[in-house]
Amino acid sequence: MAAGTVSLGISATKATVEDLPRRPVLVVAMCAAMHAIGGGLGWSVMPALMPVVAKDMGLGHAASGFAFGAASLGIALASPIGGAAVDRHGARKVAGLAMIAGALACAARAFATGTWSLAAAMFVFGLHVGFTAPAIPKALSGHVKPQQIARANGFALLAYTLGTAVTILVARTVLVPAFGSWRAVMVASGAAMAIAAVGWLLLVRDGASLSRHAKVTDALALVRDGQIRRVAAMHFLVFGGYLALLSLLPRALMESGMSPARVAGAIATWLVCAGLANFGGPWLSDAIGRRKALFLGGALLAGSALLAVAAAAAFAPSKVPIFLAIAAIGGGSFAPLLLTAPLELPGIGPAKAGAALGLLMLVGQMGGFLLPVVSGAMAQAAGSPAALAVLAAAHLLVVVPAIGLRSR
Repeated sequence: MAAGTVSLGISATKATVEDLPRRPVLVVAMCAAMHAIGGGLGWSVMPALMPVVAKDMGLGHAASGFAFGAASLGIALASPIGGAAVDRHGARKVAGLAMIAGALACAARAFATGTWSLAAAMFVFGLHVGFTAPAIPKALSGHVKPQQIARANGFALLAYTLGTAVTILVARTVLVPAFGSWRAVMVASGAAMAIAAVGWLLLVRDGASLSRHAKVTDALALVRDGQIRRVAAMHFLVFGGYLALLSLLPRALMESGMSPARVAGAIATWLVCAGLANFGGPWLSDAIGRRKALFLGGALLAGSALLAVAAAAAFAPSKVPIFLAIAAIGGGSFAPLLLTAPLELPGIGPAKAGAALGLLMLVGQMGGFLLPVVSGAMAQAAGSPAALAVLAAAHLLVVVPAIGLRSR
């Protein structure tokens, strides 16, 4: 293919990237909607209502964990396939159809009668995430200027984080009373996802290059790229640490003596601060033209603040929300940049971004499984403050791969 041209993947027509129609505001808004509705509502309503679901179906802790963990298994298995599909067929078609499948899986939870049927619905829901998540940065890369791509990714993730915070706050107190039952809430959440999917299919157009011969093995082959391995290691620690904190914090804060209302407020504040940092950090990175400084500074700030959270949980619980907010700012400031990095690495760029993001999601889900297990075992053996210290160390370890990253 001649330099400066891009294959549209649907005909022999070729055009320069500059000639492709750009709709940055519309596409950023739709990416934010997909994150807020698919992730913030469709995904987060499950942990928010899990106590109600477990009581209704008579699920124990192990059964609940198995059903919820089935989603991570689905994401891990689908991510390499989803990344290659996005590169080959485009973000519009892949994400739109996957979101519809996710909507059906979300609604199907309402008809679950036990552990296996609920786990099956969660597994299919996880499969859809493996196709949808790599499509978001790919779609943005086709419509947003390179010097603004990080803040666009950050804004989309801000919508996800704020959607999660709102869902956790209102799921049991507003949504269940409004719809009458947790099962009706699942159907309504699925309907919202379906509406978002239709909007995506109608309004979003692929503006970046498509790789007509992209294969599933392309994602796994990228393991040979040392720079992608560094980004993947950082994603393993950050994403795994986030999921571990999400599962550990409620119990850890209650054990420290905080009331349930204050625990809910502290976690919501943590998520809101992380969401604001998801936009502010990338905006600053774009403004100063630096990525590595945010990786290093954010990791050090998050790790140090989580060490303070661990100490405060043991000796001064009233100080926990303050240090937790600081940790959220540190981690949230650079997390979106990990999804931007593949677009900017030599030899990858927008054409192979889907495969690279699929690999990152696969590794991230491994972290999402292993770090909660490790921190849970530490909490069982030595208490919640020790588990929080482990997660602080995970954030500090991000510095190791970040130092050798060839980034601006």
